[in-house]
Amino acid sequence: MPARKWLASFLTGNKGNGGVFLEKETGKVYAVLGDSVSTFAGCTPEDGVFYRGWVQEVTGVKEPEDTWWMQVIHGRNGVVGVNNSYAGSTVSGNLATSATAENRLRALGKKGDPDVILLAMGANDWGFCVLPQEFGLEYRRMLCRLKCLYPQAEIWCATLLRGKDGETEFFNAESTISQEVYSEIIREAARETEVHLADVARYGIEYETVDGVHPTKEGMQTIAGLWLKEMKEEKKEKKGGCILP
Repeated sequence: MPARKWLASFLTGNKGNGGVFLEKETGKVYAVLGDSVSTFAGCTPEDGVFYRGWVQEVTGVKEPEDTWWMQVIHGRNGVVGVNNSYAGSTVSGNLATSATAENRLRALGKKGDPDVILLAMGANDWGFCVLPQEFGLEYRRMLCRLKCLYPQAEIWCATLLRGKDGETEFFNAESTISQEVYSEIIREAARETEVHLADVARYGIEYETVDGVHPTKEGMQTIAGLWLKEMKEEKKEKKGGCILP
C-alpha cells in the first residue's frame, strides 16, 4: 500500500489497520519539548510562540486539539503536563532556549514529574547548519540530562520530517548536508541512551505546510499519525547506557 494511502487508512481508526484513535493506553502525564511546530498560544511559553493570532487563521491550527502533540496525547489517552516548546530553538548552543539548557529541561517537571516526554527537536539545527558532530554531541547531552532529571519517565525522540514546499523558503532548505544525516544521529543517540524512538522519517511522507516548515491543520494530523504509529509499535532498542557528557 502506498505510504499516503496507508497513513490515511491508519488515521481513520480502522481496526484492521491499527487505527490511532483506538489505541488507548492510560492516564499518563505527558511533557513536550519542541520548536515552533510544537508551540500554541496559551499552552507554551509566551515569548516563544509561533501558532498565535493570524498564524492560527492561515494554518487552520486554531485550537490546541489541532496540534500534533495534543492529538498524540489524546490518542494515547494521556493528559498534558508541561509543553516547554520555543519557536526557533535548537538542541545545540549555549542559550536559555537551547534544548540542553538545564532550566528548560527542569521546567518540564514544574507540574510534577512527567510519565512520558515527547521530544521534537533538531529541525532548526539542520536548518541553521549546525555541524553534525556538534549536533550529535548536544543531542546525547540533552537525552542524558533528561534521563538524570526524570529517571522514571518514558522518553520518546523523533527523527526529522520534511514539509511540503510552501510559497516561501523559511530557512535553509538548500543545506549541503542532508536532513537524513541528522535523523540518523537521532537514531544512534536513541539506541545509545536507551530511549524510545519514533522514526517518523522512515516513511518518506511529507506534511502539508504554509511555508515549507510549519504545518497546517492537515499537516499536524499527518505528523500525529506518524508519531502514534511508531509509539504503537514500541520501537525501543537497548544497546548501552547513558554517560552524561
